[in-house]
Amino acid sequence: MTGVRGAYLDAARVASTLLAVPAVAAGWERPSALERYAVSGLAGHLGGQIFFAERALAGPEPGTAPLTILDYYARVAWMSAGHDGPEHLRIRRGSEQAAEAGPADLALRAAAAVDRLPDLFAATPASRLVRLPTWQWTLTFDDFLRSRLVELAVHIDDLAVSVDLPTPPLPPQVTEPVLDLLTRLAVRKHGPVALLRALSRAERAPGTVAAL
Repeated sequence: MTGVRGAYLDAARVASTLLAVPAVAAGWERPSALERYAVSGLAGHLGGQIFFAERALAGPEPGTAPLTILDYYARVAWMSAGHDGPEHLRIRRGSEQAAEAGPADLALRAAAAVDRLPDLFAATPASRLVRLPTWQWTLTFDDFLRSRLVELAVHIDDLAVSVDLPTPPLPPQVTEPVLDLLTRLAVRKHGPVALLRALSRAERAPGTVAAL
């Protein structure tokens, strides 16, 4: 499978494999590299990016027009909310619930979901629109997967760092669209000059050009 669906499957397989590594279970109760998350909650959050694909397609297709992916990021509350704001508290609670049965259960469920996704994706038309129950907006299914692709790539790194493992490599099919989207978000947030300097002029680079 090619395109964003193939890229998502590649990233989901890497995430599923990482969730099953013994170091994740061994560090389950420790603080993670992600602020306010234990390793367990971070693992649940990573697994959730796999489970969301099925969940997004489980409901009826929304009748509202979709946002572009950039407009979606401009509107989501968690982009500007503090770590203890209601949006992040809701996300952390959901992540902890996904992990509450333990590391083995989470890894098995993630692997099973990954096995089901190719057939599900093949049966889903390119025009399919989705809207999660907690969302106020509609996206195309492929743009939804683009947003989850960023989450998978970022949190694979977070989880690996949290349990002292090398970050698993992701193929260019994954990293290129992730970096493209993050670059666009960073330009929107910091302006093109800041990105230009960060990438080409260390002596004039700003302190951060983080997109998220």
